Amino acid sequence: MVTRPPSAFSGFAGRRARFEHDRFDASHDRELRDGFQQLATRCGLTSCSQLAGFLTQEGFDLGMPRLAEIAALCGETENDLELSDTNFRKRTSQDLIQFLVQILDCGLAVRDFHGFRNRFANLYEYTRDAHRGEIASYIPELARNSAQSYGLSVCSIDGQRFAFGDHHTDFTIQSVVKPLNYALAMSLNGESLVHRHVGREPSGRRFNELALNADNRPHNPMINSGAIMCCSLIKPRLNVDNRLNFIRRYWGSATGGRLPGFDESVYASERATAKRNVALTNLMREHNAFPEDSDTDAALDLYFRACALTLDCDALSVIAAMLANGGVCPLTGHRVAAPSIVRNTLSLMLSCGMYDFSGEYAFSVGLPAKSGVSGGLMIVVPGVCGIGLWSPPLDRQGNSVRGIEFSRLLVDTFPFHVFAGVAGD
Repeated sequence: MVTRPPSAFSGFAGRRARFEHDRFDASHDRELRDGFQQLATRCGLTSCSQLAGFLTQEGFDLGMPRLAEIAALCGETENDLELSDTNFRKRTSQDLIQFLVQILDCGLAVRDFHGFRNRFANLYEYTRDAHRGEIASYIPELARNSAQSYGLSVCSIDGQRFAFGDHHTDFTIQSVVKPLNYALAMSLNGESLVHRHVGREPSGRRFNELALNADNRPHNPMINSGAIMCCSLIKPRLNVDNRLNFIRRYWGSATGGRLPGFDESVYASERATAKRNVALTNLMREHNAFPEDSDTDAALDLYFRACALTLDCDALSVIAAMLANGGVCPLTGHRVAAPSIVRNTLSLMLSCGMYDFSGEYAFSVGLPAKSGVSGGLMIVVPGVCGIGLWSPPLDRQGNSVRGIEFSRLLVDTFPFHVFAGVAGD
């Protein structure tokens, strides 16, 4: 069973960040912990090891930062610590107990974890047999990918996770970098300044076409020209290496701690085949689209480097879950992006995230998503989960063939289309 927490105006709601919760006084803390004890007893859990086993069965990795206290207690004590033990109370924070109460009291977005996982397993097995599509070759290094590679990972907004296939294989994220770089540019500069230099309308054109909007600005941040523009707005006073490290740290906060890698050979390959992106940069420079005193060559170089960052499906699903959770990373409970920035990012992913297939994807799938020519696909199910997928064979629009087929089946299986609620019985 999948639930979407209600809010005043929307069917979707994320969890608050850890520091955004009210701190309880001593009496409320006792009430909270007594409530946890009652719930644990009702679930037949009396010891730390039993609690750890229950959490694992429900899809939680004890290595996630929010459960670090439980992992430490299970690893440090020779004897299995009782949940009623004074030591347990002393060694556990209010935030952890609140989280455990939410889990034990059926407060998760995904309540039937095993049923949820099994349905995804069926979707994965079905789409694994899709053998159409061609691997991108205009960036020569990408042509080395195998057409058989296929990974899929899912992370709920509460941190429940499961994965299939080649989910541990790193790949260059390519255009999947664009939503988070846009979010980062807005975090640094504000919405008004960012959209002074890049539009927010679908272009209706190829992602690298030599074209600007009526104001001589890139149409949106999800195409190459708009992504280059966003890179020009990220810490422009630093050198390119430090700017890339800043981007990596931002992505690391979104993944819950895993920093992206960097593929030097793909970066070199992109630079060697960069004529179209160089032309886009020159076109924007000719029309004074960049901020004043911008180093446009450095912005272009940063764009190439950002596209050559590497992650696996597991990390990508956590980033998608962070966006599904209103900007709060589900593994750490820390806020990565402000709610207004997440709203803007998801809006553009829905309208512009799938190249010139974006309109059809919004119509038939109805979910915010971003694809890349390496075969990566990030899908956001607001208020429920994030999905990271990688399968290199592409269709003629540049989207993963298996990714598109999976997306269609996903909304046939679950009521995830953004307008499914108004169409329901």
